[in-house]
Amino acid sequence: MKKFGKVLIVGMVMFLLAAGSVFSVDLEDLQKTVSGFSENMAKSLPFNSTMGLNWSDAYIGQFIKLPPGIPGLGVGLSFGVTFLDIGDMNKILGIFGGGNSIDVSGLGLPLPGYTFEGRLGGFILPFDIGFKFGALPEAIPLLERFDIGLDYMLIGGDIRYSVIPDKVPVIKASVGLGVNHLSGGVSKIIKEEQIFRIGDDYTLAVGNPTVGLRWKTTSVELKAQTSVKLPLVPIIPYLGAGFNFAKSNAGYAIDSKITMTGSDGSVDSKDMLSKLKEFGFTDIAISDKGIESLLDNTAWNMRLFGGFSLKMAVIHLDLTGMYNVFTQNYGMTFGIRLQL
Repeated sequence: MKKFGKVLIVGMVMFLLAAGSVFSVDLEDLQKTVSGFSENMAKSLPFNSTMGLNWSDAYIGQFIKLPPGIPGLGVGLSFGVTFLDIGDMNKILGIFGGGNSIDVSGLGLPLPGYTFEGRLGGFILPFDIGFKFGALPEAIPLLERFDIGLDYMLIGGDIRYSVIPDKVPVIKASVGLGVNHLSGGVSKIIKEEQIFRIGDDYTLAVGNPTVGLRWKTTSVELKAQTSVKLPLVPIIPYLGAGFNFAKSNAGYAIDSKITMTGSDGSVDSKDMLSKLKEFGFTDIAISDKGIESLLDNTAWNMRLFGGFSLKMAVIHLDLTGMYNVFTQNYGMTFGIRLQL
């Protein structure tokens, strides 16, 4: 778990670049940038949430069999990365005084993930069900050393129905329905006062804030998959496709005490929100904890996935490649599982 936390730091290292810099931000520019960032994440986050449960076998068989036989079940671990476009990410980092995010060989910003997962065959009807879960501990020492916070949770499941009879031993095919929920974020403590300009006469000031990007998505996916058991070869190749609809939100949060000042003096805390609305900022929330702007978006997404597994007795090693059709981004996962 700790090693995986270090991998996540590499993917989100751009917040190290924003350490300790004083920024003066035009609030209107920030909100325009956040809007683009949120729209981009609505297309990229559902793709990331589909990591896990991409097993080579399109159908693992029934758990309860007549006549009795080896039950279909398995447990495992998978981890991997998907890539997202860095344009809006770099813009928002520039506004917050940071540098550029990491672009891996032109593929984009790596967004890692992992899951513990299990799959159980059905009974009577030829179906199987799968569950997956991944999360990071609240405290990671290496992150705390740099005043960085990181959140990650992925949970999901699916049900697949075999469309080829079990008496056909070589080829398997299934159609399925999956649900995935992903939430996360990265934050950095800035040890200087930061200023937000509002028009020509007003400013918002936050002292020693914790600046963070936050995101979450929930998607429902229809998918289909086929796999082939090659005679006398312990390799199972597979191909699949998924089409999903996702509701996401993404944006920023700044945790700090806030003061607002205009040409006519300080603005009372209870009047700050109404003053922002006067300037047209209806997508910002202000509370005792600070400022937050999380924008909702919905998006249709389509992915292709495929790869192969190497079977050694009851141990399977999976290698999966993924392609986001609408954003033209890539991803890959590696998994190890015990499957009967």
